Amino acid sequence: MLKNWLPVLTGMCCLGLGPGVMAIYGFFVEPLSQEFGVGVAVLNTGPVALLLVPAFLGALIGKLADRLPVRNIMLVGACLAMFSLIAIGEAPTLVWVAMGFLGFSLGLSMYGPVVVNGMMIKLYPRREARALALAAIGISVAAIILPPLVGSLLALFDWRTTLQCLAAGLLAVLLLAILAGTPRGVVVAASSQEVPVASAFYRSTAFWLIGLCVALGLNVMIVLSVALPTFFVDRGYSLADTGWFLSIGGLAGLVGKSFLAWLGDAVRNYAKWLAVGLLSMQAVGLCMLYVSASLSEVIVAFSLLGFANGAFIPMHPYLNSRYFDAAIISQVNGAQMPLFLPFGLIGAPLAGYVYDQTGSYDVVMIALAVTLSVAALMILPLPRASQ
Repeated sequence: MLKNWLPVLTGMCCLGLGPGVMAIYGFFVEPLSQEFGVGVAVLNTGPVALLLVPAFLGALIGKLADRLPVRNIMLVGACLAMFSLIAIGEAPTLVWVAMGFLGFSLGLSMYGPVVVNGMMIKLYPRREARALALAAIGISVAAIILPPLVGSLLALFDWRTTLQCLAAGLLAVLLLAILAGTPRGVVVAASSQEVPVASAFYRSTAFWLIGLCVALGLNVMIVLSVALPTFFVDRGYSLADTGWFLSIGGLAGLVGKSFLAWLGDAVRNYAKWLAVGLLSMQAVGLCMLYVSASLSEVIVAFSLLGFANGAFIPMHPYLNSRYFDAAIISQVNGAQMPLFLPFGLIGAPLAGYVYDQTGSYDVVMIALAVTLSVAALMILPLPRASQ
């Protein structure tokens, strides 16, 4: 039984130590700002690299994942990503940091969602919701473990030593997981006997609606990843408190993904309504967080936000699996990445600009709640799923 689900455990590890690493990005903003003498708005452009690389290379990486052994792709990606973080720890200039983060983003794209989610959908037909949600639990586990760990390390060491030690440890875990749980030397085959024409998905309304909706939803998460540590500190909480808040959110996200793993396959024909509900719940959680005035209110609001946020993360590949054939699913996931780019280019930098001008992220929180509401409305025109 464990052997059958070993690829899911590998996917869990790769997503947790890939996208999940962004849970700690905000901890390095202030040290980098002080060392290199730049504003928060400039450093908030860092996560844009996570969108630029998939936007230009996502379709290519997806095509490779549909045709080549995924183990080789993921091993190269893990090494590139973590050695790039180690190189950032030696950075003498901000340009060096930017190039290192670009290398990290490229590596992450090769062992991250496009490759992992495609593998889950192909290996677990009609159980894709469970596989995707379980794999995405890795992000929640990382959000529980990494913030307190990084907060503690930064209390003992400078940001350079902290980053390098973290990257070395993550690389060892990634290599072990990929070698243990991915098919060796073979392409992960799709369940379909007849492979559809890949370019046909561009003519589908579902391709554009899903891509735009998820682009809005996931870019909200990117903005939150850089804004929340500062948001909590400005509310009078310490960095240690902030780490535990994020850990609570990660735990709630784990519950949310478990909920999707339990329910997703049973409501496969109503997937769009599940997405609408989760986006609406995130908007409510942000509004509650904005008006929170006590520790208990913060915990309740962040738990609600974390639950919905966590459950929504696997919705991108899950929604695609409901409308597109598994044989081209990695290409579909990758081809939608350029749709993430416009919102990603303006989201985090604009949030940083607002902070520099107003001294808080309060206005940003309201704007993010509105954005989530728009994303929920955008998914409504989808037809009933038929795959």
